[in-house]
Amino acid sequence: MRRAVLVLVGLIVALAAMFAPVVFASSDDAASGTESATITDYQAQFDVARDGTLRATETLRVDFPLYRHGIFRFFDVVDPNNPDARLVPKDIGVTRDGRPDGLDVSTESGGRYVVAKIGDADETITGSHVYVITYTVPGALSAPLSGRDGAQFYWNLIPGGWQMPIERSALTVNLPAAPQDTRCAVGAASDTGCTATTTGNSLMVVTGALEPHTPVTVQSSLDVPAPGRVSVPWSVTLDPVLGRSVWLVVVIGVLAVVAGIAAWLIVRTTHESSPAFPLMYGPPEGIGPAQGAYLLTETVTDDHFAATMLQLGEAGVATLEKDGTTWRISGKDGNWDALDSVTRQAASTLGIAPGQTFVADPDDAEGGRSLRESRRAFDGSVSGWARGAGLMERAGLGGAGRVLLIVGVIAAAVFYFINPFDRSMFGLPFAVFAVVAVPVLAPGAMTFRTKRGRDVWSQLGGFRRVLGTPSSEARFDFSGRHELYTKYIPWAVAFDVADEWAEKYRVANRQEPPTPGYLNAGHGLGVGYGLGSMSSFSSDFTSSVASSISSYEATQQSSSSSGGGGFSGGGGGGGGGGGSW
Repeated sequence: MRRAVLVLVGLIVALAAMFAPVVFASSDDAASGTESATITDYQAQFDVARDGTLRATETLRVDFPLYRHGIFRFFDVVDPNNPDARLVPKDIGVTRDGRPDGLDVSTESGGRYVVAKIGDADETITGSHVYVITYTVPGALSAPLSGRDGAQFYWNLIPGGWQMPIERSALTVNLPAAPQDTRCAVGAASDTGCTATTTGNSLMVVTGALEPHTPVTVQSSLDVPAPGRVSVPWSVTLDPVLGRSVWLVVVIGVLAVVAGIAAWLIVRTTHESSPAFPLMYGPPEGIGPAQGAYLLTETVTDDHFAATMLQLGEAGVATLEKDGTTWRISGKDGNWDALDSVTRQAASTLGIAPGQTFVADPDDAEGGRSLRESRRAFDGSVSGWARGAGLMERAGLGGAGRVLLIVGVIAAAVFYFINPFDRSMFGLPFAVFAVVAVPVLAPGAMTFRTKRGRDVWSQLGGFRRVLGTPSSEARFDFSGRHELYTKYIPWAVAFDVADEWAEKYRVANRQEPPTPGYLNAGHGLGVGYGLGSMSSFSSDFTSSVASSISSYEATQQSSSSSGGGGFSGGGGGGGGGGGSW
C-alpha cells in the first residue's frame, strides 16, 4: 500500500512538472517603441477561399535612414474572439527589391508568435527598399459573433504590432462571396476611421498616415457556410505543454499508460515472493549474523557491521571495550577457523588478531582510514559471499530497468524544462515510466535467491520471528539457559530486533538481561543501557565509527584544499506586426 501511495504521488508530481513551461514562461515587459525606419507605402492583397484559407501578399516600401539589416514580421496565432482557434501562418516567403532575401522563421512565447526575420546579419542596408511578404493562414473565416447563419471575415489587414509609422496604405480583400454589413476601423478598440469600398466579392480600404501600433480592421458577413477551423479545447497558454493537436494529446496519453504498464511489468520481474517463515530457535549452521541479515533483506547496513564486531566477542576471539567515545576491539586466542568468512574478513581488514587491538577513536585519522576501507570491503564481502555460496543469482530485468529509468528521467527533464518541440507533454511517457520503475532501484532488484537460498531465507525468517515477534515470547524457554540471550545478541542487532529480544528476556525471567562477558561498556553502558537494549550498542558503536571516519576525511579535505485590433472584443484575426533590425 505504501509503495502504491508513493507511486501515485510520483505520478502527480510528474504530471505537474509537465506544466513547467507555463510556470516558468518568460514575459517581455519592455514597452513597445517606435524606430527610425518608415513604411512609406503599405499595399496588401488578401485572397480568401471558401474553406477559409487566406493567401496574403504584402508589399512594403520601407525607408531606412540609418543602416539596418532588414525587417521582421511577426504573426499572432490567437484569434481574440475565439481563444480555441489557432491562426498559424504557413508557406512564408519574402523578396527584397525583387530578389530572395534572408528569412529565418522562429516562434516566441511558447509558439504564440511566429516571427519571420528578414535580412542578413552580415549585411546592412540603407535607403528605400521594397519587401514582398507572402504567406497562407488557414481558418480566416469564422462563425459570426452574433450567432447568425453564414460566415464572417474579421481581420486585421494591418496588424497593430508594426513599430514603424506608415505613410499610406491600400488594402484589397477578395472573398468567396459578396461582403455584407462591412465595417472598417482604424485603431485599437475603435469602430470608425476608415471606409471599405465593396465591388462584387471584393472590398478595398485606403488609409492615410498611420502611427506605429495602429491596426486597420475590417469585419464582413458572408452568405457562405462557416468552414471548420483549427481549434483545440485549451487556451494558447497551454500550447507549450499540449501543442495544437487533440489527437496527438490522446496518443501521448496512451503512450504514457503503455509506458507505465511496461515499467510495472519490469518491476514485477524483480519481485521475489516471500517463503513461509516457520519458527526456528537457532540460525542456520555456518552463517554469521551479517550474512543472515543480508540474505533476509538484501541490504548491508551499519547494524550488520556492528553485529559482526559483537560476533567476534561471542565467538570468544575478541573483547570490546568502550572508554568515553573510544572503542577498543582486542583479539585473543580462540577458534578463529570457526568464524564465518565475512566476520573473519572484517577482523582481518581492521587488523584484529590475537594480541592485536583496533582502536576506533574520533581523534585518530589513521584509524578512521582503516574503518572506512574495512566498511567498504565489508559490503562487497557480504554480497559476494551470497553469490559465491550459490544462495543468490542475478535474474529479472532489474539492470535493464535501471538503465531505462535513468534514460526516462533525462528525457523527461529535457522535454519538461528545455522543451525543444514546444510540447512538453512529450516527456510524460518517460516520466511515467521512471516513476513506476522506481522500485528497480531497491536493494535486491537485480538478484533472486536460488532454491537453496530460499530454503535458508525461510529458516532465517523463522529465526527472526523467534527473536523479534511478541507472539513467540512465551515459546522461548530461557530457564537454565541464560547464555542463549547473549549468544543471539549479535543476531538480534543484525536483524534490528535487539529491543524486542531484550524484552523477551525480561518477560521470561522478570529481570534485566545480562551483560555479555566479552563487552566492557564502561560507565554508562551497564545493565539497562545497551545490555538491556543492545540496539544502543549498535548506534553508539556506529557513531564512533562515523566520527573516526569523519576525522580521516577531514584531513584529506584539508590537504587537498591547498496587437489587438478594432471593434470591441479585441479585434479579429491577423494579429501581429513587425519592425526593422
